[in-house]
Amino acid sequence: MSQRSVRILLVVVAGMMITLGVSGCMGKKQEPDAIKDKMLVYLEEKYGEEFLPLSFESSGFAYSHDTLWAYPKNGTKEDRFEVWGSPTEDGSYEMSDGYFGIYIKPKYEELLAGFVSEVYKDFKLFTGFNEGVWSDELNKDTKIEDIYLKDGLFGSNTVIFVKESSAKNIDDEQGIRKIAEKMKEHKMVGNVRLYVVFNEKFGSIDLNALNATPSEEKELFLRDYEIIKVTKELEVKTYGEGN
Repeated sequence: MSQRSVRILLVVVAGMMITLGVSGCMGKKQEPDAIKDKMLVYLEEKYGEEFLPLSFESSGFAYSHDTLWAYPKNGTKEDRFEVWGSPTEDGSYEMSDGYFGIYIKPKYEELLAGFVSEVYKDFKLFTGFNEGVWSDELNKDTKIEDIYLKDGLFGSNTVIFVKESSAKNIDDEQGIRKIAEKMKEHKMVGNVRLYVVFNEKFGSIDLNALNATPSEEKELFLRDYEIIKVTKELEVKTYGEGN
């Protein structure tokens, strides 16, 4: 090998050693227990309650962030949600979580129920939110009408079961649109499905009915359901009217 080739090789090797040394220092990970503790403190400060860890996975090839699954101490494991964390260039540690949907659900359903009660007397309402994490700006002090400004991606999925006698003489499409217009006023993005249930089936109806076979649906519902949405642009649209 010529002297020139040797010099080039030495420069390349030295460069690689420097790069690996720097990245090794910058990319040095904290211990999983330390990260979990940091995430739990973050949650307690954000929501004013205690949480318990379920599982933890460090960042790696599959995900660029650390992930903690946790649930509220005063809740159940069914209320589990994700917390994501990752180091930033300035040396701090950035976190976000998916608990807000669980936290806000009772208030969200209460407000929606008020809208529905203006149209129907007897109904059952169930609201859910997508899994994942939301903006860190959503916390225990966030009001429902402020959600839209802090996280435009936050949206709900609501199912309403209405008793047959309560839906009498009310057009399904008009009824559900009134509900959606109230949602729009409060900047509540999401979709709503309306099912009219036979009187004798209403008492036992719940979300399990959504898994019914076509023949079972005929025993539960008077007709096909109606669905409407409040878009991210705060427009009320039935499915088929565009985005």
